[in-house]
Amino acid sequence: MAARNAALALAAMHPADRRWMLARLPAGSRSMLAPLIVEAQRFASLDAGLVREVLAEQDGHRVADVPTPDILIAVLQRLSSQWAARVLVAAVPDHAELYLATCDKVRGASIRREMARLPNPFPAALASSMSRYLGEVGHDLRIAEGVA
Repeated sequence: MAARNAALALAAMHPADRRWMLARLPAGSRSMLAPLIVEAQRFASLDAGLVREVLAEQDGHRVADVPTPDILIAVLQRLSSQWAARVLVAAVPDHAELYLATCDKVRGASIRREMARLPNPFPAALASSMSRYLGEVGHDLRIAEGVA
């Protein structure tokens, strides 16, 4: 299963990126993956975002359902800079700049520093937990505000 997942991820890449990745693999891995990549490309037009989502679900965590901006900001404001950075990196990295634009200068700088220190890639199990946390707290906040 791991070889098929790798082939699926490689098939979704830009050809130059795929060549770069394959060139860095051992010859045995390249020869094993090559037919699987061709098979994946033959049967589907691959959307890189969809592939990431499918692979994330197979790894046991799913992509976060991003709350509305007002709820996201409210949830993150309740957290320390360190935890806000972790939630941003783990659950909603594409929305980090949106949140940081709402922060005062000191908090924004503190969160940016913490984000830069965090591991890349972020540990999958922790990212999954952070995504669940964001969804649960966001849901509770919507109910408390009578939005849900």
